[in-house]
Amino acid sequence: MSDQIPVGLHPKKGAEIVLEEVTKFYPGAETPAVEDFSMVVPAGSLVTFVGPSGCGKTTTMKMINRIIEPTEGTITIGGEDVMSINPDILRRRIGYVIQQIGLFPHMTIAENVGVVCGLLDWDKKRTTDRVEELMDLVGLEPEIFADRYPRQLSGGQQQRAGVARALAADPPVMLMDEPFGATDPITREHLQNEFLELQTKLNKTVIFVTHDFDEAIKMGDKIAVLAGRSRIAQYDTPDRILANPADEYVESFVGEGASLRRLALVSTGALNRRDAKHEDANLPGISGSDSLRVALDTCIGQNARALRVFDEAGAVTGVIELPQILSALNDVKLATESS
Repeated sequence: MSDQIPVGLHPKKGAEIVLEEVTKFYPGAETPAVEDFSMVVPAGSLVTFVGPSGCGKTTTMKMINRIIEPTEGTITIGGEDVMSINPDILRRRIGYVIQQIGLFPHMTIAENVGVVCGLLDWDKKRTTDRVEELMDLVGLEPEIFADRYPRQLSGGQQQRAGVARALAADPPVMLMDEPFGATDPITREHLQNEFLELQTKLNKTVIFVTHDFDEAIKMGDKIAVLAGRSRIAQYDTPDRILANPADEYVESFVGEGASLRRLALVSTGALNRRDAKHEDANLPGISGSDSLRVALDTCIGQNARALRVFDEAGAVTGVIELPQILSALNDVKLATESS
């Protein structure tokens, strides 16, 4: 996804989402799918919902845009009750990205990205300008991809198009349901990194559903660990959940790798780097924005004692040594044990 927000794109910042005692009963069910769910999602934050299949995380998320209607409770976005808004209008104000992507196969990528613009009765020029801005933003050059069809794109490129479509009306809120789950691990990591970079520029309020605890840690400003019927077992920052799991259930998600997972919260750029020398030219490389966990994995996977660090422009900014990474890991272990 692009490093720069295109000229003319003035994003709306996120709006606070408040759920109060939200409950969902399906017809004929003896127990609710979601029961008395209450949460405040701060404006401009990315909150991950993580939990096992069937715990109610997707149902809870879908009640925010009324794809599923709540049975009881209230949901507000920016102080406005969602039940007071026409559902079609509400959904045009909320970006929605799903694992299956949902691009229309008979429409070009430009037409897919511009679907919401059409629903809002934008004129052709405004729609074309917006589509080009968004395609640039997510790293799909309009001159190459605008006239292609979904089947002509890779899975990662299709997901980028899905994100662009979700941003079309510049919504303050985005709902993302396992958005990168159908991609291969390498593509998934790239998409995660690109979306996090995009989020720092756009400041949307994002609810991101996943069953992968590592993804929840990486993506979330805060994590909601959910149990059955969307009971909140713990709602806190990734670092605090890793350091102090609320109970045995949360601890089962954290597992024995808490220190390694906390290493994923520290960027490679946080380490001091020595100057690169001529003999370092063959060392593996890593981005300064990558986590120390990625750095450690790279050292182990490539049997390397050091790594070159690159900036966003691809220039080498220095070299970090494996002992530095291991020292940081020990510091994290000590912090975890003392918390």
